[in-house]
Amino acid sequence: MIKRATLIWALLAMIAGAGLFIMKYEVQALEDRLARINQDVLANQEAVHVLKAEWSYLNRPARLDDLGRRLLKLKPLTAANIIHINDIPMLAEQTISAQTAPLAADPLTPLFAKARRAP
Repeated sequence: MIKRATLIWALLAMIAGAGLFIMKYEVQALEDRLARINQDVLANQEAVHVLKAEWSYLNRPARLDDLGRRLLKLKPLTAANIIHINDIPMLAEQTISAQTAPLAADPLTPLFAKARRAP
């Protein structure tokens, strides 16, 4: 009886040892994967910092002002550029004059009228 119990315990010890051996290598593989992911995260954070610095450098007001003057021919705003709002032609005046024009003046009006009547 003792030999059978010893055999069972020895078998259980070998199974537990094999299970721990397999689990050890799985944990090592997961730790290696975690280390690679952490390195990737750090590399991406550094890339973001570099891009932010480059964005700040490219968006300097003096540089943008120079580009606007050279490439777009922009000039600083002066008092002569400012007008009163009443001096701006309103869209409503233009649409009223367009609506009062006779429809017969448009050569396509009869064609559209026939198309609207047809079901």
